Amino acid sequence: MAFLRGWNKCTRKIGGNMRASSASPDLTIDLATRVVGPSEDIHIIQPGQEYWLYDRFKASKKVFLDFPGLELDFSKPPPADHILKRMVARSIALQEWYVNDQTGPRPSDKLDDYVGREGRRRLGRYVGAIKRVYWDLKPGAIVVVPGPHYSDDVLIGELVGAPIMYKNRSLYDEEIIPVRRVEWRRRKPRSAFKLEVRDKFGKPNPVTQLDRSLRVEILRAGFDQFVIDDEISVRLNTTKDDFNTLDDYNIQTFVNYVAGVLLAADLGYDKEIGFNDAIGLLRQHPDMIPELKLNINSIGFQRIVSHNVKPLVIAALLSAALAVAAPGSASPAYAAPVSTHVVNTAAPKNDDCTVQVSARVAVAMKLMKLDEWKRVCENAREASASTGLSTTMKVRQRKKAKP
Repeated sequence: MAFLRGWNKCTRKIGGNMRASSASPDLTIDLATRVVGPSEDIHIIQPGQEYWLYDRFKASKKVFLDFPGLELDFSKPPPADHILKRMVARSIALQEWYVNDQTGPRPSDKLDDYVGREGRRRLGRYVGAIKRVYWDLKPGAIVVVPGPHYSDDVLIGELVGAPIMYKNRSLYDEEIIPVRRVEWRRRKPRSAFKLEVRDKFGKPNPVTQLDRSLRVEILRAGFDQFVIDDEISVRLNTTKDDFNTLDDYNIQTFVNYVAGVLLAADLGYDKEIGFNDAIGLLRQHPDMIPELKLNINSIGFQRIVSHNVKPLVIAALLSAALAVAAPGSASPAYAAPVSTHVVNTAAPKNDDCTVQVSARVAVAMKLMKLDEWKRVCENAREASASTGLSTTMKVRQRKKAKP
């Protein structure tokens, strides 16, 4: 992927092989990290008038504009604007007929009967929304659906596949309607967003493009790992309400050791480095790690943020440390140095960031002392047992051949 203007997060040269070894790795780690390009937009889709479609969107994993009877052919470019306006006028008449309990004759299905109605100002806005949702937004596009009330959840997801035509008896008595399938990633109360973002949720437009300066807040709410502009962010999840100082110490022991080892790599170290020396380097060179921060936002997760790939490396190694023993193995993954293969199924194949993280993981494993690695891994596993500490990165272990 072509990354960001002047972006150095995934292009800094480091020691070590930049490609995975050709030998079969012991672990394959999927970063599952959403990469948002500088020109990629996030869109808010309103769930109908007065939010009446909100529960349907949430349960059905589909989003759509509230235009019943709008039959579209997605194998072709969108119809001309004047034709689309007639189609929307027909759809609005049909919608009003249903709202009025089907009083009187059903509105005409013939487009010619709606000639002369194309001049309504709002129809142009609706046509633009239709083109955006059904033709412009590609699979993987991030969409946001706000709930109706201050305390209701905001749904954050990604579109899946191409648009389809859909019928359901409970939706306008099986009138056909175009829809986009969506995979919901996370949800967050509307009240928890900044005022500037909440203001966007209240816009009456069918589709609203979010200001690019506000995208980070949506990503923090919707994705555990993401890359955007000058921020690389990972989320360490916990599931228990009780979280004491020892739990935090165990987590920070792991995080700080890996951070110190990565700093040693930055400084050109090529020999193993123990825990105390790694922490000493962090103290000696605070100017080299200011971008690495641990923000405890609330019970339930901790987020590590940086301007380079260190958070992804820390989370990848934590995922390896918490991996269960592979079938046929008596020892967990961290019992000895392992070879790793890093992939990112949420990004284009061979993207620069994945290559960079893979190289940094390999360098870190090379520089960490085995005893120290085991110790911090035990700390992490103790924290996991106590708090449910985990990441959403996926780890697959290679099955050992039978003797």
